[in-house]
Amino acid sequence: MADDIRLICWATPDRLAIGILVKNPSSQPRGETEELVQLDTGYSGELLVPYDLFETLNLRHWRLPQPAQATTVTGQVIHLLEAHAGVIIPKTGEEYRVVVQTFAGNTRFLIGRAFLRRFKVLLDGPSGRTCLMTPE
Repeated sequence: MADDIRLICWATPDRLAIGILVKNPSSQPRGETEELVQLDTGYSGELLVPYDLFETLNLRHWRLPQPAQATTVTGQVIHLLEAHAGVIIPKTGEEYRVVVQTFAGNTRFLIGRAFLRRFKVLLDGPSGRTCLMTPE
C-alpha cells in the first residue's frame, strides 16, 4: 500500500508551506516560479492573497456578487473581497479553481483549511519539509 503513495515535498524548515502559482480565470499565472505559501489551519477559507496581488491579477472582474466579511480573533470585522481564481501546483501539474479572499491593505498570503481538505498533508518536522501525499 505504501508503494501507491507519492510524496511531493518542499523544503520548509522555518514554516509550513507548499509551492503554488495563482492566476485569474482567463490568463496565465503571475510569474513562472512557484511561490511558497504558508499553510494556516486557523484560516477557514481557501486562499488569502495580498491586496496588491488581487489587483495585479485583475480579480475584481471575477468578484463574487455577495459581499463577505470575517471577524478576527480580536473581534475586528473585516470586509472581504472575494473572487474566483486558479491555483496551480507546479510540482503536481494540477490546477484547482478556488475562491480567493483579500481586504484593503492585506499583505498576508495564506493557504487555508478549505483548500487543504483536498489533500493529505505530511508535516515532516525532522526533515524540515511539507509534503502532499498523492496516489501514484
